[in-house]
Amino acid sequence: MLTYEQTKAMEAALGPEKAAPFIEAFHASDARVMTALLAEVSTKKDIADLRAELRGEMAAQELRLTERLTKLEGRFDRMDVLLKVLIGLAAMAVAFFSPVAEKLLGLL
Repeated sequence: MLTYEQTKAMEAALGPEKAAPFIEAFHASDARVMTALLAEVSTKKDIADLRAELRGEMAAQELRLTERLTKLEGRFDRMDVLLKVLIGLAAMAVAFFSPVAEKLLGLL
């Protein structure tokens, strides 16, 4: 952007009519550069929108993670019950079909 002194120096060197196209060209290029720069700069609203979007995505991921952990907890509970049933069945099989277990149970 041309300063007032630079504009006056151009007008003094070239004359007001001959300097006008150059001054206009500088102002037009300055306006294009400023427009391009403003398009690239993030505003506080852009950053706030991005943060809100990230918070929403994180909440969705947290919900999915919670659902998966709940399913895993249910599986572990079922496996715990099934393991206890399996241990009980193994103990019954040993008690029914082992002569040593029969003697041990007789001692108790």
